[in-house]
Amino acid sequence: MKITCSILCYNYGRYLAQAIDSCLNQEPGDYELEVLVINDGSTDETPEVCQSYHNRIRVLHSPNQGFGSSLDKAIREASGDYVCLLDADDYFSSNKILTLLPWIISGYLYIENNTYYIDPNGKAIDFITHGGGNTSTLCLNRVAALSLIPVQNEIFFHPLKSAGHGINIDKALTFYRVHTSSMMGSKSADVWYYHLAKINHNLGDKLLLMSQQPPSWTNSNELKKISKEYQSLAYYDEMEAALQLGQRSKVLLGCVKMFLAAIRSRNGLTVWHCKIIIRGLLARPLVFKIGSYSRFNATKSTTCAGFESRIDLDE
Repeated sequence: MKITCSILCYNYGRYLAQAIDSCLNQEPGDYELEVLVINDGSTDETPEVCQSYHNRIRVLHSPNQGFGSSLDKAIREASGDYVCLLDADDYFSSNKILTLLPWIISGYLYIENNTYYIDPNGKAIDFITHGGGNTSTLCLNRVAALSLIPVQNEIFFHPLKSAGHGINIDKALTFYRVHTSSMMGSKSADVWYYHLAKINHNLGDKLLLMSQQPPSWTNSNELKKISKEYQSLAYYDEMEAALQLGQRSKVLLGCVKMFLAAIRSRNGLTVWHCKIIIRGLLARPLVFKIGSYSRFNATKSTTCAGFESRIDLDE
């Protein structure tokens, strides 16, 4: 069994050595390890950091092409059977791969683990275990992940879990760096939610197209239902954006569209959908608490080359 740790880096040279070391220093086991660094046109010390490791790692340098392109390369260029993704500002615990190995051998296509939050200086923010789903918590079967590229962000790999081939390991195996100064970037809440809506709509459309020739891990009918799941999330994002702007009619329209998509999705209408619809009818938007470290949803996290946003939301 060969496992690739694919590190995605754009101008995070100051953290890169810690990320690389956390991969190279994994506890030994019955697996072969490859460490691959995807340098997406960094203009800082990233090339020099990579060079200092000589032949202990493999490095792919390219012009800046964005986060989605880096994720594609992280999967495509890996030589492992499984790929553990890692943002260059995060790092793994030394027992991550050994802990995941039984689930890898069991054949899960998507494995995610929990995280600890650290600040930009590497100090623990709290001693609470937080959920996974973001880039640095994902371990993917490479062949299955290849069927989903090209991608825009890590959410595009979540359908493997939606199809029943995923598992969450209830252990914190990733140290997730929270940059308080860049949360949300310069985007207002409504702009950010419309951005998420576009991503989920694009993913839903992609899955619907894939249903015409489904990959080996699913079938056409199931993929259509999973497509509706992400369309439902997109309508939720649109509803949330409208709530932030006080656009009552668009909120109601979003609620209706989310309901219709949800009842046709793989999991159907859930308690979560009902709570969201009630909150929409009551016109109660989420309140953003910058500086609080609880995230609304692990999937509401995306990293792009040159821009990083990690949302802290509280209902």
